[in-house]
Amino acid sequence: MESMMNSLSGKVALVTGAGTGIGLSIAIRLANEGASVIITGRNEATLLHAANQHGNINYEVADVGKTEDVSRLIKAIKGKYDRLDIIVNNAGMAPVTPISQQTLSEFDAVININLRAIVDLAIQGLPLLKKSKGNIINISSAVANRPLANMSIYCASKAALKTMTFVWAKEFASDGIRVNSVAVGPIDTPIYDKTSLSPEEIQVHKDKVIQQVPLGRFGQPQDIASVVAYLSSDESSFITGADIAVDGGFSI
Repeated sequence: MESMMNSLSGKVALVTGAGTGIGLSIAIRLANEGASVIITGRNEATLLHAANQHGNINYEVADVGKTEDVSRLIKAIKGKYDRLDIIVNNAGMAPVTPISQQTLSEFDAVININLRAIVDLAIQGLPLLKKSKGNIINISSAVANRPLANMSIYCASKAALKTMTFVWAKEFASDGIRVNSVAVGPIDTPIYDKTSLSPEEIQVHKDKVIQQVPLGRFGQPQDIASVVAYLSSDESSFITGADIAVDGGFSI
């Protein structure tokens, strides 16, 4: 999927959790395609650095796990652009925690950011999406289809997200809104740095994962960004309710 040359010109896109990694790569790609992109996250310094990488990217400091922040975010987008065409739900948590060590506070945090925030954004963003006949792209995971040991809460949250994607695709079709998900496989990002694992433990986890990837390597954030750009564009106008695996064959 080569660059579609300003295929998103005039469109407004929101990418959550876009200060680094996959989210930032998606934001830059959508900006390159001509979209006005709003990125969110909790760290202003990180967002500022990210936004400086493209003239079409602006940021709003927001924790999408908080309803009041989502309200402020949607209000800011309405005030500045009066439209919203694309929501990319990328913010997420992926702890590696055996159920024997699982705390309910971590469970609540994962469900809050991986599911509740996405529902909140859909509810509050719906009036703008209806107006633009826009689309929602949920960044899911290959573990929704092929779960990994010691990641039960993360796997469950992504399986639920995949199901929500399918249901919303049916619900919103009459409004002209498309809803798809990207089942992301092992990608080189800082996501494991947010866990309490030591560098050695992270490497052990990565080595185990790579053994299960037929292509024998981790993917790059750009691999996800190109699929999101395609799903965001009119090139994919007849695709809704799809869960597209970008995982090096991990889930087959």
